[in-house]
Amino acid sequence: MNQGDPNRPNPDALLKTQERESAGGLKIFLGAAPGVGKTYQMLQAAHELKRQGVDVVVGVAETHGRSDTLALCEDLEQLPAKEVEYAGKQFREFDLDAALKRKPDVLLVDELAHRNIPGTRHPRRYQDIEELLDQGITIWTAINIQHLESLSDVVASITGVRMRETVPDSILERARDIVLVDLTPSELLERLRQGKVYVPEQARAAMDGYFSPSNLSALRELAVQAIAERLDSDVRETMQSKGIEGPWHIRSRMLVAVDGSGQGETLVRAARRLAERRKAPWTVVTVDNGRAGADERQRLEKVFDLATRLGAEVRTLRGYDVAGEILAFGKEQNVTTLVLGRSHNRWWHFQKSTSRKLLKEAEAFEVTFIPVPKKQRRRLAEAAGHPVRWSDYAWAVGSVAAATAIAMGLQNVLPLGNLSLIFLTSVLWVASRTGIRPALFTAALSFLTYNFFFTEPRLTFHMADTDELLTVVFFLIIAVSGGNLAGRLRDQVQMLRASNDLTDAHLQFTRRLASAPDITSVQTEAVEALYAQLKLPLMIAQRSPENDAIEVVVQGGPSHPLNDAAHSAIDWAIRNAKPSGAFSDTLNSLPWRFEPIEADGDVYGVLGLYVDDMTAEYYRRLAINVYVHQLGLAWFRTRLAANLSASRVAEETERLRSALLSSISHDLRTPLSSMIGAASTLKSMFNRLSDEDRDSLLDAVLGEGERLDRYIRNLLDMTKLGHGTLKIERDWIAFTDILSSALRRTRNLMSKVRVEREVEEELPLLFVHPALIDQALVNVLENAAKFAPDGSTLSIRAHRQESELIIAISDEGPGIPEDQRSQVFDMFFTGGEGDRGPHGSGLGLAICHGMVAAHGGRIQALAGPNGIGATIEVALPLIESPEQESNRESSE
Repeated sequence: MNQGDPNRPNPDALLKTQERESAGGLKIFLGAAPGVGKTYQMLQAAHELKRQGVDVVVGVAETHGRSDTLALCEDLEQLPAKEVEYAGKQFREFDLDAALKRKPDVLLVDELAHRNIPGTRHPRRYQDIEELLDQGITIWTAINIQHLESLSDVVASITGVRMRETVPDSILERARDIVLVDLTPSELLERLRQGKVYVPEQARAAMDGYFSPSNLSALRELAVQAIAERLDSDVRETMQSKGIEGPWHIRSRMLVAVDGSGQGETLVRAARRLAERRKAPWTVVTVDNGRAGADERQRLEKVFDLATRLGAEVRTLRGYDVAGEILAFGKEQNVTTLVLGRSHNRWWHFQKSTSRKLLKEAEAFEVTFIPVPKKQRRRLAEAAGHPVRWSDYAWAVGSVAAATAIAMGLQNVLPLGNLSLIFLTSVLWVASRTGIRPALFTAALSFLTYNFFFTEPRLTFHMADTDELLTVVFFLIIAVSGGNLAGRLRDQVQMLRASNDLTDAHLQFTRRLASAPDITSVQTEAVEALYAQLKLPLMIAQRSPENDAIEVVVQGGPSHPLNDAAHSAIDWAIRNAKPSGAFSDTLNSLPWRFEPIEADGDVYGVLGLYVDDMTAEYYRRLAINVYVHQLGLAWFRTRLAANLSASRVAEETERLRSALLSSISHDLRTPLSSMIGAASTLKSMFNRLSDEDRDSLLDAVLGEGERLDRYIRNLLDMTKLGHGTLKIERDWIAFTDILSSALRRTRNLMSKVRVEREVEEELPLLFVHPALIDQALVNVLENAAKFAPDGSTLSIRAHRQESELIIAISDEGPGIPEDQRSQVFDMFFTGGEGDRGPHGSGLGLAICHGMVAAHGGRIQALAGPNGIGATIEVALPLIESPEQESNRESSE
């Protein structure tokens, strides 16, 4: 609605400007075609900045082997490229993390439309740039006009080449500065002939195809148009953010105002011809004041459909002052020409007062009235009639009858003037319940009834007393004015309520999608939320990733089967990124309406709504396009998160693979080499060795064999944990029994340290898998023994703490750095000595963590007592044994 001072700065535009200024600045060097010198000019400008003392760094610059461009790069600091492996090959990519860490004043990142190698953080380079901008880094980049998403179809029709690497137009809108790098077709063709763009063989083919003079001229015009549109957008944003009242006649822009009278299609067609002649963008608007009937809304829907097909932007304004809303919107959008319809018969929105107000107050605009042919006027007058709701008029008659009865009962108590207030109350009541027309009817009927029954001479419409005449006249004036104002207030309240309900529904829908963690949840939440609001059967369909067939992934409400025509409509909507089915231009006889779900230039599927019994006006009022847009963004978000997760999994898999190979090469080769060496010595020098030497070599073979056996068992246990095949066979057992077994198994390792045990007496039994907990303690003890220096103390403490058994094993070794304590339980993590050092596989504590977690326990690494060494603390849940439960019951 148009409220307050029209020169007040627009908060949304002001916020947008401030957000753009708070983030890093984006400067785009835009070219009409490859080879015009975008990178070269960008590097030249960078040298000028460097001479001014600005910190300029080249993140990536595609020189294409051109010597002059390479020379410009040499004098500038360049970030090293990141080596990325994909499909068995090495690729050099822009290092985003290095750029964020370096954080220069200005960073040059060439080839804005570049598609990154899979496995990097973002699939597209423009997304890297957006992250850099959000961190406050100013970016200079370059792009050709054919890579803009909105122009991809136009460029393909001109050149016959469809660009795979495109960027959304929003990245162009985010730029603070755009530099048009241009060459005439003859100059660019000469560069081609000289081999400055492509090698000679490619250059000859390019001149016969993409780089033909006519193609280059058309691409230059597209580039100039893109710059002009961006400048026009900047002007309008500046005017809105600073509250400047327009219009500024910089570029012709047309605004076509339509209503539901039926002449809208004539206006749109005429305005389309006018806009084409002037090469001007145009917008079709209507003002919703809450008074239009269903027929008018249906006619408006047809008008908007026609305007969209003819290339107009369509908008619905809301407010009671039709002319004021049109003028305010025109000034806000820097419109230069208003196009209005003019009918000499019945109208709805555009009364004579509206036309006069527009002509009076639109002195800053060019106002064009499109006349309606005489024959069409009659049809419009008939079409503009509104269906009468006789129930409203029945309420009017009833309220007047009730007011008459009350007034007759009080006529001997109240004076004549006060009786009129009873009828005035009935007028206001009808106005608040129905609308303006029934309220005016009530005012007229009340005037006649009041005159007939209560003024002298009674039961006639004559009035003998002048005072009574004035009373009745003033009553009529107040009743009509009050009814009109009350009716307007009711319409505005209903309009605000409907707008708030729609806004709240959109907010709730967005919140539900934002909380969905994956695509399946997004689809389910969307269908449930839309069905709860619309009460219409709906579904989401997409192409099957296995066979590319159309499949319904989730549906809400009653099921309606899809026939072959419906599958064809879904396929068409996905391929063309346009709606199909009901109320569209494709297979519109279907009861289904299919809206493509898209984001970032990709169509993921369709939202289908079963609208067989729904009018086009009602469908449009639901603002389905808003829901579909939010659904597309949520789908894109979850897909991006899944890609990032897959990338992390791939990186982790590669890390584990490398660690496993390294571990195997060390932990298998080392004991095998020792065993082979000892066995070879025994075989070749058996008779020359003393008994003591032979025993020593045999002990070495046995020790290395046991070490190899432990490593193999750890690998097997880790495999079982990873595949979920580790079976937990619980039994009741005393902790002291498990501890004694673990110490026996590690007695050789414990021989070099002094073991101290501090175990609380009368500990309850553990309900665990004894062998697994035994193995977990063995792994922790082995790790501690490897950490502990010879002759040091290794302490084992166990006590009950609420419903857990706490086991703490401490050594006096070098300890574990605080920043590595959460990592020591990761597979193959090696960050120190002992099990994490040169002689460890990095599996022992990881296996221990898995076994303890399988019992519902927890394990953590802590600092040792008094800050010396390290402590591994294991907590196991305590469950009351049947024997303990029996003893407790008997004592009770």
